[in-house]
Amino acid sequence: MQTRRVYDGRVLNLRLDTLTGTNGTPHEVEIVEHSEAVVVIVRPQPHTMLLVKQYRHPVGRETWEVVAGGMDPGETPEEAAIRELREETGYRARRVERLWSAFSAPGFCEELLHFCLVDGYEIGDAEPDEHEEIEIGIFALDDLWRKIRADELPDAKSQVAVLWALSGRA
Repeated sequence: MQTRRVYDGRVLNLRLDTLTGTNGTPHEVEIVEHSEAVVVIVRPQPHTMLLVKQYRHPVGRETWEVVAGGMDPGETPEEAAIRELREETGYRARRVERLWSAFSAPGFCEELLHFCLVDGYEIGDAEPDEHEEIEIGIFALDDLWRKIRADELPDAKSQVAVLWALSGRA
């Protein structure tokens, strides 16, 4: 296998791996390198979930999403969840439990998402990045299900979080 760096960025890197197929023919695979990330599930009440609204330039619109963000080197998923929740909402988590992990798009990306559940919190002042304008909303799970069905909640990790909560396993 040969690897060639195509791009090194602030958020992600791109590399091109040349693999040899079972028939001996080489083919190239584009791979996005991205840090591990956390998906933070906050349920103020058993039938509700906290989401944040932000403008997402790649899709050209604002979207409602669960709190999420990249992990810093050496940070555990629980530590990253606490930090991201504080930065984006001002909420201070009392306890965080990592529920499961999943690759976001394993066909071309290494990003591993750690889904975490916040158990109790205190409300404080948000500490968003200078370029982030974030609105906080608390939604009934039934309303979020309707938004998913109406294509009004297009973020996949948020859909997974809502469906998990609706599954009754929460």
